[in-house]
Amino acid sequence: MSRPSTGIAVVGCGYVSDFYLNPLIDHPELTLVGVHDRITERAAAVGERHGVEVYRTLSELLSDDRVQIVVNLTNPESHADVTLATLAAGRHVYTEKPLATDVADGRRIVEEADRSGLLVACAPANVLGEAFQTVWREVRKGSVRTPRLVYAQLDDGAVHLMDFPTWHNSTGSPWPYKDEFALGCNIEHSAYHLSALTTLFGPVDRVVADHATLMPDKLPPGEEGGVGPDYVTASLRFGSGVVARLTCSIVAPPDRSLTVVGDGGVLRLDNCWDFGSPITLRTATDPGHDYLLPENEVEHVRPFVYRKHYSADHRMSFPRGIADLASAVEEGRTPRLSARQALHVLEVTLAMTSPTNVTAISSRFDAPEPLPWAL
Repeated sequence: MSRPSTGIAVVGCGYVSDFYLNPLIDHPELTLVGVHDRITERAAAVGERHGVEVYRTLSELLSDDRVQIVVNLTNPESHADVTLATLAAGRHVYTEKPLATDVADGRRIVEEADRSGLLVACAPANVLGEAFQTVWREVRKGSVRTPRLVYAQLDDGAVHLMDFPTWHNSTGSPWPYKDEFALGCNIEHSAYHLSALTTLFGPVDRVVADHATLMPDKLPPGEEGGVGPDYVTASLRFGSGVVARLTCSIVAPPDRSLTVVGDGGVLRLDNCWDFGSPITLRTATDPGHDYLLPENEVEHVRPFVYRKHYSADHRMSFPRGIADLASAVEEGRTPRLSARQALHVLEVTLAMTSPTNVTAISSRFDAPEPLPWAL
């Protein structure tokens, strides 16, 4: 028997809301109850599109007993405040990345969730996709024998040359380029690979990093605002012994790949933003042969059925993370996108642009479980 649908409400109806709300049609186990945004017109447009209640205030949303999970899609600087207010009201939270904008607030969220017996899960959900779950299965079963080195790349193209001021979602909300540029590519993008790497190999012990702002004049003429790093690279040393090089930019041509090098083969995920991404494996079968053998395509543990629900070019199901949280609440378990792992990812992310360049990482988390269909 299927379990009852879980009531969710969204705080923050900006550009990213399309990624979560439009694909809800594929998740009957989640029921959208209502939405709220500090910009009234924005919330009204989303409420009308999806035929749900529009809450005038956050307090009004949090007092609705139909709401079991609050989906926090606010700007990053509001993530901690909204999540903590939601926990204080006795509701579970699924939040967009990052968990917070500093480690102290991230710890407060973890501690408050533990104290209140509530669950917090944090994007990104790419580790719940068919492609990553397949990569994880291949690593677990020893397809490359012992993993030694990983190259993770997230270059998102030359954004400064794109027509980004014209980008709007289906309800008219613009891409928040001022916020994106001010935060920098690291905070916006590193979590996609860091969530995957820490799921594969456990906690990071040390980060050695460098970063730069290569294109400082990204904003349209006449507009003012801060501009953060548009190039970040880091060497990550994991407690498990793996070393990874993670590079992010919004300058170089698109490359969202993840390559795991073991002492017996090379496993490559082509695109971390694609639940159905191609995966290839090279193995060294004879003594004296190197890895440069023909690539063999790896069959996914199950096919990803892609339905295009929004205009962006990634092929992911963003609500899958909310669905996992809802089932975790029902089953009394830790969500696979746990707050403790998100705190660790946050600490590593911030270390990648730390002025000290070399940073020891102190946070730890329990390893998540693979999805049942990927065992």
